[in-house]
Amino acid sequence: MGLTQIQKIQLNKQVDKILHTPGNQPQAEKNQLEMAFVLDCSASLDFLKTTLTDAVAGLKAHDKIFQNVRSNVVYWGREQLTTEVMPMSFLQMGKPFTQEAYKTVDNAPIFDNLCAYLKLYHARSKCILVFTEKEYEIQDAKQVYNSLNPFLKTKLLLVTPQNFISGTVINMEMLQEKC
Repeated sequence: MGLTQIQKIQLNKQVDKILHTPGNQPQAEKNQLEMAFVLDCSASLDFLKTTLTDAVAGLKAHDKIFQNVRSNVVYWGREQLTTEVMPMSFLQMGKPFTQEAYKTVDNAPIFDNLCAYLKLYHARSKCILVFTEKEYEIQDAKQVYNSLNPFLKTKLLLVTPQNFISGTVINMEMLQEKC
């Protein structure tokens, strides 16, 4: 399954766009680039493994800045969210799927919980990639809108089998639902 060559190029461009947003540019001499990789525990294991390894390999080959990244893996379940610090080289080897933290869930995860969690615990990440293949559930559009603003919307990118959805697009959808 994985990412095609064109999708890898599109992902690299989207991540570059996120990293070059005003106020979100990594300062190589001051501190290390920090990223979060969110794994939807209701997605198929095959999709997550191949897409995550292809994405990480594509980013590392794309730019030297991705050679030294502090990466966090967020396991996104229906009720529970957990984080584990893991080097990008471990992500390429598929280590997030051998840990006890990864538990498959059948129900669609709740996007409200993810946004609130990311705002609290991963606000300093420069880029947040969410790997999901199913429709997520939104219970309160206003809460999602509030969690995405003021800065999370510019850092978020959903990676699905069909396309990439930026946090700004999700924010605009929530704004329309909120009105």
